[in-house]
Amino acid sequence: MSFTLAACRVAVVGLGLIGASLCADLTRLKVCREVRGVSRSSSTVARGISEGIIDQGTTSLQTGVQGVDLVILASPVRIAIGQLERIAGHLKEEAIVADVGSTSVEVVKAMERMPAHAQPIATHPMAGKETSGFNSAERGLFDNATWILTPLERTSSRAVDVFRELVVAVGAHPLIMEPHKHDRVVAAISHVPFLLSSALVGSVVRAGEQDPEVWACAAGGFRDTSRVAASEAGMFIDILMTNRENVHRQLDRFIEGIRELRSMLVEGREDELVARLSANRDARLAWYADWMERNRPEI
Repeated sequence: MSFTLAACRVAVVGLGLIGASLCADLTRLKVCREVRGVSRSSSTVARGISEGIIDQGTTSLQTGVQGVDLVILASPVRIAIGQLERIAGHLKEEAIVADVGSTSVEVVKAMERMPAHAQPIATHPMAGKETSGFNSAERGLFDNATWILTPLERTSSRAVDVFRELVVAVGAHPLIMEPHKHDRVVAAISHVPFLLSSALVGSVVRAGEQDPEVWACAAGGFRDTSRVAASEAGMFIDILMTNRENVHRQLDRFIEGIRELRSMLVEGREDELVARLSANRDARLAWYADWMERNRPEI
């Protein structure tokens, strides 16, 4: 394989938030030869073409991947794993096959079973919203986002370079990470926070059974901490079920921390509680300052 991104025909399978946003950026920036969209919905394909998000589209998975240089599976994790097997016999020689799912270990296992002529690479853009679907697509969604790349041992350096070129083209920052570390990291900063947010809403629902006014009083703090609870449950079930062990471990860490805070509160250990809350505050402020620095627009 000797082509660059500019010479690539790209097929994006799944025109939801991530898939449609990626297509929109690729066509807007004109960084590849062709952008092909694949969706089960013919109306979504038609909208993608009419709105200039894709150059052409189809509802057939096999037809969609034929003859393309880069296939990006923008489907929920377990669906993408099944699609890897279904497209295996329809790929051109040296075609790059990537996913954009939120877990890597199970995806990499499936990619290892792909034909020798394919160039698989697991990837995960750290971008998204609590909304989903084609209507939620957003140009510039990946600006300044970290995009994790997990190449297999068999993946050629040229394939990695082409995908890295795509990541940079849409404004993101590529980061190479092995699959087990990826799944541990995202359990801590993405998967468990979803469960915590959902549990928070559930606790307020129960509080509201006694005091219905709780909803009228809910404001910025509740809005911010409950935001990701609005994410589609079906999407997160796929994520959680393919990362159960890491999520379990991280939940245990959280539960331990909550129990410690509860103990400090119940026993009136005010100095310890202040110290713990202050340390957590400092950690959050340090992360946010670093995040703001990394996301500062270039002049």
